[in-house]
Amino acid sequence: MKVSKIYGTLTFNDRIMKDKLSYEVYKRFKKTIEEGEPISKEIAECIAHALKEWAIENNCTHYTHWFHPLTGLTAEKHDAFLTFDGDLTPIERFLADELIQGEPDASSFPSGGTRSTFEARGYTAWDPQSPCFIMEGKKSNTLCIPSVFLSYNGDSLDKKSVLLKSIKVLEEATKKVLEISEFPVPEKVFVTTGPEQEYYLLDREVFEKREDLVITGRTLLGANSVKGQKLEDHYFGSIPDRVKYFMEDVEYALYKLGVPAKTRHNEVAPCQFELAPVFEELNIAADHNHLVMVMLEKKAREHGFALLLHEKPFKGLNGSGKHNNWSIADNRGINYLSPGKNREEFLRFLLFFVGVINGVYKHEKFIRASVASAANDHRLGGNEAPPSIISVFVGTALGNVLENLMEGNFVEPEHSKTLEIGLSYLPQIERHNTDRNRTSPVAFTGNKFEFRAVGSSQPLGLPNTVLNASVADSFNEISNLIKSEKDSGKNREEAILSALSKVLKNCRKVIFNGNGYSKEWLYEAEKRGLSNLKNTPEALKNSFGNEKERDFLIKLGILSERELNARLNIKYDHYSKVVDIEAKMFVKMIKKYVRNAAFKQAKRFAEVDFFDSSAYMKSIKSMEEKVKVLIGEIEHFESVEGEKKAFFAANTVIPLMEKLREVVDFIETETDKSLWPIPDYDSMLIL
Repeated sequence: MKVSKIYGTLTFNDRIMKDKLSYEVYKRFKKTIEEGEPISKEIAECIAHALKEWAIENNCTHYTHWFHPLTGLTAEKHDAFLTFDGDLTPIERFLADELIQGEPDASSFPSGGTRSTFEARGYTAWDPQSPCFIMEGKKSNTLCIPSVFLSYNGDSLDKKSVLLKSIKVLEEATKKVLEISEFPVPEKVFVTTGPEQEYYLLDREVFEKREDLVITGRTLLGANSVKGQKLEDHYFGSIPDRVKYFMEDVEYALYKLGVPAKTRHNEVAPCQFELAPVFEELNIAADHNHLVMVMLEKKAREHGFALLLHEKPFKGLNGSGKHNNWSIADNRGINYLSPGKNREEFLRFLLFFVGVINGVYKHEKFIRASVASAANDHRLGGNEAPPSIISVFVGTALGNVLENLMEGNFVEPEHSKTLEIGLSYLPQIERHNTDRNRTSPVAFTGNKFEFRAVGSSQPLGLPNTVLNASVADSFNEISNLIKSEKDSGKNREEAILSALSKVLKNCRKVIFNGNGYSKEWLYEAEKRGLSNLKNTPEALKNSFGNEKERDFLIKLGILSERELNARLNIKYDHYSKVVDIEAKMFVKMIKKYVRNAAFKQAKRFAEVDFFDSSAYMKSIKSMEEKVKVLIGEIEHFESVEGEKKAFFAANTVIPLMEKLREVVDFIETETDKSLWPIPDYDSMLIL
């Protein structure tokens, strides 16, 4: 198979557009894609006809507006091309109105109070800058039209519309800071992203015997594996054949959809793997990451696997993230986060480098909240994930440059050195000016920032919307400072360096190159005034629920007050529901499985005179007491709402579950495996 031959064959890409559209329509459509030029009804009619013809040629019987509602998933409603003419002759038809706009039931999606249940109307609107694609089915295929989702009053009910706004705002802020700094201003600025997707695979038969995994995506009980990841022999190890066949199938399907899957490998934990793409423009990358998750799930089923995208499916093993590699580029091929090859390019790099750091510092609470979820809370702060304190890693070389800059000195970093290996016949290896710090939530890694705190199941929309907006706000601040410095009589370079020096004296607090897992960093971060928002309700209250913190999103025109309130309500509600489901499932599993096994084991112990079973019996008694307390708190949980419910979940229900789990996991380790009715960690983590 030659990948270049099949790549994008199920995508309405440039090659197909040239073939299916007239030159004039193609030219106008390209202007829409590249420059945002509005599409006339006449042009849309031509595109709709071409899409229908191409789709039918590829065995499509239906089309759907494919969008990203506030559920975290994708949504679609399928309509057939089939219609009937005046004499009831069946024909296939697809009109511009059907391409441009759809009308799903908005009341059935979470709206956070922007819509009442009886107010059902909502609209999907075609996003022409994201290519249409075909999803294959068993008997027929479906044409998917990437879209945004709006309420009857025009409120955003999805993740994509606000992401697109944030990209536009960042582009404007980038051009502004370039212009005021007297650097060439490009026609087009865009954000590039490459999300590394981590995931677990389990044998499906084993997975289906664990109700907690099936219902919640994580193991609510389970003693640690004897081996686990202790030997560190899984990372980058030989990929098991069965998994490799699955990966090949996934990649083949993604290539046809125009998704540039690049890297596959074993991750740190047993049964954990990763897929990483080539960098793309952010709006396309967001769509493609949804397709990656969909295709991983689909192909896992076909290969007899269960896919786990939960951020922390197994206690004591690495969680899964989605390292969001983020940068800013333009239509001339310039990456603004590349240090460059001369003094002028490095000055421009510093402008953007400091600008991003300042954006993270100014809005660290919102950046933390953008990745907050019940699932990701279990991962953040673990030994495999960045802590909940937002900081930026820059490395020693660039750290020295910034220290000098704060003192008013413009010093370029030392040139990269080659590693001395001691074997002359090996090729020389160039050492980068920055190492990689896996404990940092936001790390600079050469020509991009890696936002490592994004969870594996989370769409790219919200984290990147907040990151884009934070950096845009920072660029606007720096533009105003540079203008002020120039107005005071400084020349261009002096003005830029002076402005950056002033900004750094504040935002340096967020720069940390050490071990983010250490207790010392907790104390140091507190001294610096950085937030440590340990759980989702805390993060939400201090960002979406804080008028001062969220004001920048309103001023930038990315989210309105109503839309922010809606997202706050939805996030509180979702968090509470997840915890509620987990608590009830935990109680169910204890009643259904654990209690019976424990009583049988206790009876066996009682039959052996010389064996001291007091610790085991105390554990059973403790389990019963704690279950009773948890059931009582679950009942109380039903009587509270909104913010109070979310905080009750975080501060009361989850700690009770954790204490109960300690007891249950001890009981598991002391119970004969023949009596334990569900697969344990050692049984599950084998492929």
